[in-house]
Amino acid sequence: MVLVLILLGIFILLIITLILIILSTLHIQIKNLSVSNMEPKNKNEYSIIFSLYLGNKIKWIWFRLNDKKVRKIYSKMQLEKLDFKKFRKDFKVKDLKELPKLQPKISYLNLDANLGFISPITTSFLIATIASIISIALPYLAKSIKKERYIYNIKPLYYNKNLYKINLNCIIEIKMVHIINIIYMLLKKGRKKNECSTTSNRKPYAYSYEQH
Repeated sequence: MVLVLILLGIFILLIITLILIILSTLHIQIKNLSVSNMEPKNKNEYSIIFSLYLGNKIKWIWFRLNDKKVRKIYSKMQLEKLDFKKFRKDFKVKDLKELPKLQPKISYLNLDANLGFISPITTSFLIATIASIISIALPYLAKSIKKERYIYNIKPLYYNKNLYKINLNCIIEIKMVHIINIIYMLLKKGRKKNECSTTSNRKPYAYSYEQH
């Protein structure tokens, strides 16, 4: 009887946790991320915080990544030799068209980017293009109407070299129900591909017999 109650309690706890996850919003906060090939490599005290919020107010799960943890994860991936060929086979570039269905929102953005290329013409063109893309996309992605929460500066560097210096702080919000839906759709597509592949590899006369 006690075992049944324990199992029932675990089952109820799992159901409640699943419901909370579905109703939650994932916040991805990037703090003090800096990348550059213009300065000596200094220790970058950045952090990426993954949090689940209920009603965008109550934070009930969070996980912080910093440079040390990222390096440790990368080293582990190298040691385990992940099968990236299988990953590329299961997920094609055309699957990226599903990403807009995530409906991400940006609640905060502070981007400072300095970019330069060998050709000044290329530099001018790409800087204008990047700035235009951000200005067009931001109204659709911005969660708040407060303009002071969205600051971006894209500046050209005319040194006839490939140079970059980027500093980023931002918060991206995605509803978990959209993430679960996309994962389900991609897994469903992968399963259909595997079924079609298995069917096409069958010999058409594997179960036939000769009649004399």
